Amino acid sequence: MVDTQANHENMKILKASKDTIGSHLKLEVTLPDGSIIIRFGLDEVDYIKIRDIVKKNHFDSLEAEYHYELLPYIGVSLDKQKGEQKFIANVRCVQGQKAARIEFECSERFAGNMEWFKRDVRCLRDLEHLKWEKFKV
Repeated sequence: MVDTQANHENMKILKASKDTIGSHLKLEVTLPDGSIIIRFGLDEVDYIKIRDIVKKNHFDSLEAEYHYELLPYIGVSLDKQKGEQKFIANVRCVQGQKAARIEFECSERFAGNMEWFKRDVRCLRDLEHLKWEKFKV
């Protein structure tokens, strides 16, 4: 069986913010056929967690050359006491040659959106409906 999933190594977080439409990430997504800037909607809890991650200086450095990438992989664990699933998402902090993976608990909606991204997004056309310019407020 051949894996036909696109390589989503670069989902660069340009901004985590809120506007009249709601909480979102401004993402620069690079796919085999080019790059696109999209609006990736978030619920309030996921927004706060990601915002707090991207505000922090993870390498205790005064260096300003940081960027963050959203990784399209979700982990699932079972809370045996509550009998509930927990979804774990990842952001990568990059500074020059250094990188750190930061995990955070995310909503089921966020996990589902990441799964959609990983399984179904192959080219720029698949993200056209999320193009940043379509959401001017």
